[in-house]
Amino acid sequence: MNVQGKQRVLAISTVVGLALLAACNNPPPSDQHLQEQAAQATENAKQASKEALAQARVAAANAEQTVNDVAAGVKQGLDTKTPADSARVDLNGASEADLTSLPGISVVKARQIIQHRPYKSTHDLVNAGVLSEHQFDEIAPKVTVH
Repeated sequence: MNVQGKQRVLAISTVVGLALLAACNNPPPSDQHLQEQAAQATENAKQASKEALAQARVAAANAEQTVNDVAAGVKQGLDTKTPADSARVDLNGASEADLTSLPGISVVKARQIIQHRPYKSTHDLVNAGVLSEHQFDEIAPKVTVH
C-alpha cells in the first residue's frame, strides 16, 4: 500500500473512531433508565391519587354532616306540635297590640296595616306601600293572612 492509501485508511479509521466515541458520550436511554422514569411517574400519580382521595373523604364527610343537619331540622319541624300559622300574626284579624309586637312595627305602622285591610297575601303590605321590602323581610316569617 502506498502512502496515500495509508493516509486514506488512517483518515477513515479516525472518522469511524470519532463517530463511535461520540456515540458513547451520548448513549440512548437504556431500558433501566426508562424503567426508573416510569416508576417515578407511577409513584407521583399514586401520591396525587392518595391526596385526591383524602380530599374527597373530607368533602364527603362535610356533605354527610350537612345532610344530617338538614334531616334533623326537618324532623324537628315535623315533631313540632303547634301548626306554624298558629304562632303567626294574622294581618287581617290582628289587633293593634298584636301588630306592634312584630319587630319594627310602631303604633303608626300598625294603624296603617289595619287601614289597608283586607290582604290577600302577606306581601300586599309592600304592594300597598305600608312597608318597605326590608321592613317586610323582618316580619315575613311571623305573619300570615286568613
